[in-house]
Formats: sequence, structure tokens, C-alpha cells
Amino acid sequence: MEGLDWEQVTPGSRLELGDGVLIEVTRYTTPCFNIKKSFADGDISRVSQKRYPGSSRVYARVLRTGAIKQGDPVRLLGTP
Repeated sequence: MEGLDWEQVTPGSRLELGDGVLIEVTRYTTPCFNIKKSFADGDISRVSQKRYPGSSRVYARVLRTGAIKQGDPVRLLGTP
């Protein structure tokens, strides 16, 4: 997402997607061998939060549902 500072997207952070979808980041993901093929060099540690802060994928839960589409704004609301 362009313009979003991923280092600020931490567990507990809430993001608003589009015109009202609300999600809350629950935790960082752990790199696993299932995604190894996605990396040209097979180095899954490149998405490890411990080794490369701000590069990890995250899990999130939906707090408010709705429709979103490509190009909708994403706003980091912080933590509750």
C-alpha cells in the first residue's frame, strides 16, 4: 500500500479500508516453508519481523465488514 509506513503497523493497530471496513492487526506472521517458492532465492527470512522489522506480513481480524476495492484509501488509525 503506497504511503503506508509498515513499521507503524504493529499488533493492536487498527486500519480503516475504503469507506468503513475496520481491521485490527492481531500478530506478525511467522515465515514458513510454504511461501519459499515465492522468493527467487528461497530466503523466507526476508519477511521475518525479528530480522527485518517492517517487512513482516501480519494477521488481522475484521472488526467492521463492508466492501472494498482496489485503489480504496487505507488509513492507519493507531491502537485503541
